Amino acid sequence: MSSSDIEQIKNLASELAAAVPREGAWIRLTQYGGGLDECRIIGNQRGYLRLGIEFINLALAPTSENSHSISADLRYLMTSDSDVRFDWFERREELPTVTQAEQKTSFFVSLCLYLALLSAIVVFVIGAGTIVSWICR
Repeated sequence: MSSSDIEQIKNLASELAAAVPREGAWIRLTQYGGGLDECRIIGNQRGYLRLGIEFINLALAPTSENSHSISADLRYLMTSDSDVRFDWFERREELPTVTQAEQKTSFFVSLCLYLALLSAIVVFVIGAGTIVSWICR
């Protein structure tokens, strides 16, 4: 994007921020299931508008030279009973690649889970066989 496009977006973001006050805006992030893939966002209209404005501001925020992290203050927007909180924001222009160490860790965890499942099946079969042999006597 050109610098004039960025300036235009900054001006529009400022206008939006002025048009949608923070007061009365709220968002609640809740987990309704067993994992973080089962979450929902509940909010009022002003809350959703402010959330969008905050994300636009994240896209425009400066990053430090040594880090991709950017600062955001969403605490005013999140209700105190939200289950999910975001405390780290990064902006990168390229998608980060998975490192070899992360791949090895993922493989190791998968292997351990597979072995645990296999062990549980073996224990179940032995237990079922023992119960059947007791009943047949």
